[in-house]
Amino acid sequence: MTYFADLTPYAYLPSSVPPGVRALNVGWLEAGRPFTFGRPPEHFTERLGLLCRDQPRARSMGLHACDQPHPSGGPLVPVYADIGGESVMLGTAEVRVVSATGEWLVAPTLVHHYVTHHGYLPPPDFVEAVLAGRVAGEV
Repeated sequence: MTYFADLTPYAYLPSSVPPGVRALNVGWLEAGRPFTFGRPPEHFTERLGLLCRDQPRARSMGLHACDQPHPSGGPLVPVYADIGGESVMLGTAEVRVVSATGEWLVAPTLVHHYVTHHGYLPPPDFVEAVLAGRVAGEV
């Protein structure tokens, strides 16, 4: 998986962000790099899952693996999540939400897996935007 620290300028697919929009990274984790642990607010995980299932952005042909520790030992690829009773493959797109101040907060769809299986707690602005349902438009 490509690593970017939370809230650094987004650079993975820069041409997919409209001119003049400030976009920031969220949830681009990598084994061996620290990240924030915590329990998200009620309904966050459910709403994040629905965004991953229903509002994926910047779909790619490639597939990102989760390289965080797993009982199986190796990287987990592909990664699936049960979202609303549907099996959804993660790691092939992004989730893009808009902060209260207008920045796009861009996370790989693997962010759902990181939250549910590895205890990752995204930055408060991302959590708030997901809960508020402010989804960035498709470019």
